[in-house]
Amino acid sequence: MKILVKYILVSFVLMLLMFQISCRREFLEIVPKGQAIAINTADYEKLLNANYLSSQFTAGVYQGDEMAALQPDFNNLEGDEQLRQQRLFRYEPRIYNPASLPNEITGETNYIRRLYLFNKVINEVMDSKGGSEAQKLALLAEARAGRAICNFMFLSDFTKPYNVATAGTDLGIPNLTVADVTQKDFKRGTLQAAYDLVISDLKEALPNLGALTHRRKISKLAAEFYLARVYMSMNNFAAAKAHLDAAFVEVQKAGIPMELYDYTMVLDVENPDAEGSWYPEGFFGLDNVPIAANNTEIIYNINAGWFQFGAVNAFLFSPETASLYTATDRRLNLYSPYKLSTTTAYPMGMRRRNTDFFLGINVGPSLPDLYLMRSECLARSNDLSGAVNDLQFLRSKRIAGAAALVPAGIASNQEALVKFILDERIREFAITGLRWLDMRRLSVDPVYSTHIKFTHRIYNQNGVETASYQLKPERFVLKFGERMINESKGLEENP
Repeated sequence: MKILVKYILVSFVLMLLMFQISCRREFLEIVPKGQAIAINTADYEKLLNANYLSSQFTAGVYQGDEMAALQPDFNNLEGDEQLRQQRLFRYEPRIYNPASLPNEITGETNYIRRLYLFNKVINEVMDSKGGSEAQKLALLAEARAGRAICNFMFLSDFTKPYNVATAGTDLGIPNLTVADVTQKDFKRGTLQAAYDLVISDLKEALPNLGALTHRRKISKLAAEFYLARVYMSMNNFAAAKAHLDAAFVEVQKAGIPMELYDYTMVLDVENPDAEGSWYPEGFFGLDNVPIAANNTEIIYNINAGWFQFGAVNAFLFSPETASLYTATDRRLNLYSPYKLSTTTAYPMGMRRRNTDFFLGINVGPSLPDLYLMRSECLARSNDLSGAVNDLQFLRSKRIAGAAALVPAGIASNQEALVKFILDERIREFAITGLRWLDMRRLSVDPVYSTHIKFTHRIYNQNGVETASYQLKPERFVLKFGERMINESKGLEENP
C-alpha cells in the first residue's frame, strides 16, 4: 500500500479507537467505508479538542544558523533519530535512511494524520446532527485554520522559500482536501497554489472564530497571527502588518491572561526566591517555568519536541549567537553555560537550552513574536519610531537597565534597525527552530539575505573548530526520501 495512504489509514484507525474509548455506545454505529465514526456535532468538537497541533523532533532546530555543535558529544550520537540530527546539522541532502520515512510527514503527531482529521471535520461537520448552525460554523472555522497551519508547516519543511517570481512553477505539496483513506494520487501542485490554499483557509475561518479562551484552541487571534506569519514568509510586509494590527485588537479581547513576563524579575538569578521566580534550577533546568496552558505569552500552543537525552550537550547556540546578548539580558538564563549535570563550562560563551526538555518548545503564536513581527513590518515601511516602540517594549521585559534601549544610531537608520530586529529574533528564539523560518524568507530577500550565516561549525571542548559545513540553497528544502517517493504515486522528489 502506498505510504501516504497507509498513514491516512492509521489516522482512521486511531480515530475509531478514540471514539470507542471516549464516546457513548450510540456513537458506535455503522458508517460508510472510509469514514470514522462521527455523527453528532459534539463528536467533531471532540476530534478538534484531541487534535491540537504539535511537531515531534522538528528539523529546523538543528538547521538554524544560530546553532553550533560540540565534540565529542556530537560524534557520540547514535540511533536513527540522533543520526538524523547530525545530518540536519551538516546540511546533508539525505537525512533519512533509504528504508525510512520522513517523520515530519508520517510521525504520530505530524502532517498526514493531522490533515486527515482536519479534512474530515471540514467536509462533514455542517451535515452533523444536534448542533446549531453557529456551532458547526465555529468548528468548520477551527478546522480550516488548523489545516492552514498544518499545510504552512509542511511547506516550510518540503518546499523552496516563497519567491513571487517563481512560485507559479515551483513545486508545492500535495493539496490534501478530502478525508479519503483510498486516496492514491499525491501529485504536488504549485507553490503558489499551496500558499493560496493556506491564505484562503485562514481568511474564510476568520469570521467564525472566537476570542482566545484556551491556548490549545484555535482563536481569531491565532488565525490573524498566522496570516501575518505567512505573508511575512512571502515578503509581503504590508499585508502582514494589517493582520498584525488586527491581532493586537484581538489580544485585548482575550478571555484569559495575555501579557509579557518580566524576565528581569522571573529570571533574576540574584533573587531566586522572589515571588513568581522561575527558579530553583533542577536537574533538567528551571523548575517553575509556566506550563503552556498557563503561559501568558502563548496564544496557541504548538509544541515542537526536540529533546534527546544524548544530544543535550551536543547542540548549543554558537559563539556568534552568544555575542548578540548583553550581560544584563535575562534571556541568557534560559540557557545553561554548563554541560548537563556538571560544572564544566562550554567554550566561547556557547550555551545549551535549559528549559522545555520533555514537553517541547512552543513555536506557535506568541506575544513576543507579535511584537517582533510588527516591529519589523514597521521598520520596513520606514515607520522607525513605531518599530522602536514595539521593540523597546519587549526588550524592557527582557533586559535590565539602560541596555534595553535601542541605540540611537540604530533607531534612526532603517536598514540598521531591521537588522537589529532580526538579531532580536535570534535573541528571543534561539534553539527553537523559528530562526529557520526567518532564514528561508531572508534567503530570497533582496536587501537582508546577508543576515544569514551559511556555515555550521563544530568545536571541541577547548573552543577549537574541528569541522564546518555549508548550507547550499537546495538544502532549504528537505527531501522526501527513496521509500516515500517509491511508494507514493505521483510524489516528486526535491533536488
